[in-house]
Amino acid sequence: MTWPHALYVAAALVALGLLFAVRIAVRSYLGERDDFVRSPSSYLSQHPAEAGIPDLGEISFSGADHVRIAGWYAPSRNTAAIVIVHGTQADRSALLLETKILAEAGFGVLALDLPGQGASEGNTLWGAAERRAISAAIDWLTTRGEVDPHRIGGFGHSMGAYILTQAAGLDRRIRAVMLSASPSDVVEQNWWATSTWGLLSQLPTYWALRASGMPLDMQPGDVVGTIAPRAVFILGGDLDDVVPVYMARQLYQSAGEPKELWIVHGAHHDDHARIAPHEYRTRLVEFFRRNLLN
Repeated sequence: MTWPHALYVAAALVALGLLFAVRIAVRSYLGERDDFVRSPSSYLSQHPAEAGIPDLGEISFSGADHVRIAGWYAPSRNTAAIVIVHGTQADRSALLLETKILAEAGFGVLALDLPGQGASEGNTLWGAAERRAISAAIDWLTTRGEVDPHRIGGFGHSMGAYILTQAAGLDRRIRAVMLSASPSDVVEQNWWATSTWGLLSQLPTYWALRASGMPLDMQPGDVVGTIAPRAVFILGGDLDDVVPVYMARQLYQSAGEPKELWIVHGAHHDDHARIAPHEYRTRLVEFFRRNLLN
């Protein structure tokens, strides 16, 4: 190979390397920004009669700054009710199974679309507006004649659990919470989850997080202890590649009593129910029965 030819080959390889690096950086940045973009309301969310849950209906109520929050509600048959809070790139239908399990057990279930997601108005920042939407859902439940306002709990998954932890720390009306695959610290979680290409993927993700305007106060690891003496159930999967399992253990260590921890062996980020279907259903129902009905 002649010297000029070798130089051209080297230059081409460098150019390909740079393109590859740019592609990774852009995909990492946009991937994080997607968490702040509205996920359209799903077909199922718009047609609750097809969800297979008796008396499930579409509702809406006013949240902070008169923003309309949309959701589903199945009436309570045992005086207790649960607010269901979805994670990123999702709407209320993402937690259909949990909605169905709890409704079948007699609980009232309010599954909401967080601000800026599904059919709810507003913008997504994973902060104060989302916390206020959960409190507005509690307000709405307290107007229901079949619901005892002292028997209201919450279930959140992923970033929904992240927000629910914050909301429960501030709103003492939430009497018991189940936190599924929740980050203990969102910056650390993003740094860990995007480590495949090192700083090439981690830095753009962090920049996107900061550019979103998301507040980084009230990290769950710092505030979960304020929920006590109300009950906390922390759920994680030992194969979760989005939120590392050590974060579930961190939350458990930081939480006050009464508290429970279940690490589902063989489970990833959102397949706990598939891996352990009977135990998942039992633990979900019994936690809320024990802490809201007894």
